[in-house]
Amino acid sequence: MSMDENNQNLIPFDALSEEEKRNALLLLSRGKLSEEEKRMFAISCQASSSLTDTEKKRIKQAFALSNMTDEERREVLSRRHAPAPKPEGTPPASEAEGEPARGPEPAPQNQTGEQPVPPQETTSESDSPAPPADTSARPTEPERRSAQETARKNASAVVDPHKERDERKQKQKLEQQQKQERKKARKKEQEAYENDSGSTTVTSLLKGIVYIVAVLVISGFLSWSIITIGNDIYAFVKSDATVKVVISEDMTVKDVAQMLYENGVIKFPTVYELYIRLKHRNTNYLVGEYEVSPSMNYKQLNNTFTYVESTRQQVIITIPEGYTVDQIIDLFLSYGIGTRAGFVDAINNYPFEGYRFLDELSKTTLDPERKYRLEGYLFPDTYYFFSDSSEAAVIYKMLDNFQRKVTDAHYDRAKTLGYTMDQIITLASMIQGEGSTLSDFENISSVFHNRLDHASVYPKLQSDATLQYVMKNRTADITAEDLVIDSKYNTYLYDGLPPSAVCNPSLDAIDCALYPAETKYYYFIADRSGVTHFSETLQEHEALRKEFYGSDS
Repeated sequence: MSMDENNQNLIPFDALSEEEKRNALLLLSRGKLSEEEKRMFAISCQASSSLTDTEKKRIKQAFALSNMTDEERREVLSRRHAPAPKPEGTPPASEAEGEPARGPEPAPQNQTGEQPVPPQETTSESDSPAPPADTSARPTEPERRSAQETARKNASAVVDPHKERDERKQKQKLEQQQKQERKKARKKEQEAYENDSGSTTVTSLLKGIVYIVAVLVISGFLSWSIITIGNDIYAFVKSDATVKVVISEDMTVKDVAQMLYENGVIKFPTVYELYIRLKHRNTNYLVGEYEVSPSMNYKQLNNTFTYVESTRQQVIITIPEGYTVDQIIDLFLSYGIGTRAGFVDAINNYPFEGYRFLDELSKTTLDPERKYRLEGYLFPDTYYFFSDSSEAAVIYKMLDNFQRKVTDAHYDRAKTLGYTMDQIITLASMIQGEGSTLSDFENISSVFHNRLDHASVYPKLQSDATLQYVMKNRTADITAEDLVIDSKYNTYLYDGLPPSAVCNPSLDAIDCALYPAETKYYYFIADRSGVTHFSETLQEHEALRKEFYGSDS
């Protein structure tokens, strides 16, 4: 097709030469023209005023073929050029009545009277014109009907110059509809999300609770693990029992760790092995039999097996019932264990953990006049200590003993009476300081309980044991000057219980503080031989005092 590309003036189709018409139709039928070129070609055809019917049909069929795929075009053309079977008895063309060879006959018309596209216009994908069809090869009847049907369908697809624009509008309309549908879908999703926001909040809250619980559980487990492993490494609270072990030849750190674990000396053989290696301890073990104890830390255990001179000296110390913290410190110092400053610091400040009584004590506000935080909790008993034990290790052992002796039943009874465990220990220390026998403990306890239960009548407990706790020189005889010492430990001067225990009581004294005898006693006094006498009234008490100590007492 010829056109002026500069001014876009089209040449009508009927103004073209036959060769140009044939080439233009050939390009169109093969699909070689773009959509724009096809549109311009259609305008050129519409501008033609002298098209023959044959040209109109060829133009229409060329447009129909241009809208097919390559494969569809090949299929249509293959059907057109397939040789038709000859009727039986038909002589060859060269023998037919001596007629000369004929050129191509006009294509048979289909049922609508339309002719198929000439072979030279659509026969192949090459640019050269197609050769004329062999007149001797005619399609079969079914093939002819199929070709006619295909030609009829394709002929109806003549390009409308406005069709492309309509298709674009239709496509835009479809895209707009899809956009609206997506918008509606998003709106529905938003509404569903808002409707489910309540349940989502609850779910998030539950997840948060589960997370917090998990963190607490893991933290608790890690804390317990750290405390347990630390206790195994440094032997703060472990048994004093001795165990005999044997170091054989060529034993490694791993072998020693396993041997100590199997004998109950340590709990974590892997931790022991890691500790020795990280600390670069001597592992040249000396063959022999050794006596060790779980109360020895990892360093001491390793030194025992590697240095002959490192054998630890073990001492047995008995802490009497009713000893004060000061007396207990003096006792340890006499055995060469620790220092006074070290013991005072450990008793008042060291963060001993894992004890119920200390957990309760930490939740209360201690009286500023309280002398020692752990007075009353250093349980009196016989202990085995190593001479190089630290102050904290010594205190740990006594607190651990207290924890074993004072059970949950004691705490429950204290709660029933309306007292804290610290108040019961304070009361028990007063009972311990005033009495000497179990019978005395029960009756003295009844006196203190009767006074505490009737505080409006008997506000002061008037215990010599509490006053002696703050006296510079403790004596059995209390003077008038002593009675006016200004201290909350002076229960002759201040009401109720003192700020803390005044000694470390025995288990019997603790039991009697929880279970006093049922009496109506409000007074007691010991005679010169140490026997304790009890009275219900002040007159009876004064009469006994005069009898034992005379009128000047």
